[in-house]
Amino acid sequence: MHYEPTNPLIVQGDRSILVEVDNPRYAEARDALAPFAELEKSPEHIHTYRLTPLSLWNAAASGHSAAEMIETLGKLTKFPMPPNIAPDIQEIVSH
Repeated sequence: MHYEPTNPLIVQGDRSILVEVDNPRYAEARDALAPFAELEKSPEHIHTYRLTPLSLWNAAASGHSAAEMIETLGKLTKFPMPPNIAPDIQEIVSH
């Protein structure tokens, strides 16, 4: 994956996700994250979400697969995802 400046997400290695509110794809990103990420902070320009074990487990219990969650992040992230994110999601969802 490469840098995609039009995407609204920045996925970080600590499992936090920054979402640019002023991005034209903000609503799409917000709706896509809602099933598996918790909103932590929502100041004016950048909202912070977090992938927690509970949010990921709840998503899996609702029928969302680890692959779907990883794909969602991959298609909306501005920068390549840190290498630990996909294995973390897979591990948490598999328990």
